Amino acid sequence: MPPRKANPLARAVDLASFANNLYVTRSNPVSLVHFVTNRCNARCSFCFIDFENPDLGRDELSLDEIDRLTLNLGSNLKNVNLTGGEPFAHKDILKITQSYFRNTDIESIFMTTNGSLPERLKAYMSALSDEFPDRKQFFSFSIDAIGEKHDQIRKINGLFDACLQSYRLTQSAGKNIIGSISITVSPDNWHTALETYEVLIQDYGVKALTCVIVRDEGVFKTPEEVKKNILSTYKEITERISRDLISGRLGGYNNGSLQGRLMNQKNKIMYNVIRETYLVPEFKSQCYAGSLFGIIHSNGDVYPCEILDKKIGNLRDFDFDFMKLWQSQISGDIRDFIRDTNCNCTYECAWSFNILANYQYLPSMISGALTRPKS
Repeated sequence: MPPRKANPLARAVDLASFANNLYVTRSNPVSLVHFVTNRCNARCSFCFIDFENPDLGRDELSLDEIDRLTLNLGSNLKNVNLTGGEPFAHKDILKITQSYFRNTDIESIFMTTNGSLPERLKAYMSALSDEFPDRKQFFSFSIDAIGEKHDQIRKINGLFDACLQSYRLTQSAGKNIIGSISITVSPDNWHTALETYEVLIQDYGVKALTCVIVRDEGVFKTPEEVKKNILSTYKEITERISRDLISGRLGGYNNGSLQGRLMNQKNKIMYNVIRETYLVPEFKSQCYAGSLFGIIHSNGDVYPCEILDKKIGNLRDFDFDFMKLWQSQISGDIRDFIRDTNCNCTYECAWSFNILANYQYLPSMISGALTRPKS
């Protein structure tokens, strides 16, 4: 395991290197999304995965291949988002996470999950906390409606109760474990999502809520006639989130800490961008997908983001030397394409780092970080 940079000088050097990469060179990834599996126990109508594909789940990277990958991820990587499919459907999700924590100096993992397997979650959090007490674990649990309506949308009986149980497990698991509920506004729930938001806060005591908007990807295409309704609901919920964070009704990503306030402010900026560009795509600022951010699919294919259908390469063809792939000619050509075409979309994961790495958002980020919520 690489040494954690505990002494002040080492931390300062690390921070300087990170800032130089984030704002000047933009040559190393600071965050990656790893789709560890396409398998899932849910069947959401708006999912981008083609579950009719007979090859689904085949050719996933082995544990040994993932271990080799994690040894070659560059010096500025800070976070990895483990997702799927359903990440807890992968029997070795704990070992995969351990490889990332043991072989890199990342500060956190972020997991997007449907929350259907609370016992696996509990064992996972416990094992990681025991071995890596200084690393952060973030979990985003999906809830789209209340009770059986949510179960029907995601097509898993008892899912709503299991997801709430998973969320509550994170609330009592320690200071470095942070859980939140995410509402996806889609054709299935745009007419009830606002009510779901209020009920989750008032009746179920949820203190951390985010919102995402369904997007066209893979096999899913949003019917044009409902896009305006989806956007209207998304706008109302995200505006309420911003107000409720300021009032203290919501705590978000730990509004009491600097890091938490930065994440909440980043989300506020992102919500505004997506509201403005969902119906009529528009370039707002430079995208750093393929520079600071990238996607690893379960079979080892690497892309700059989920939306842009331009594969950089497959890790197996580069002997799992991720940085060799990242610095290849085709990778540079894709970065040039993204820059020269003002490539833009509403992909939240990419926007997170476009906001953090763009000077035009710095004043708002600093203001948000310094503003403490009402007690």
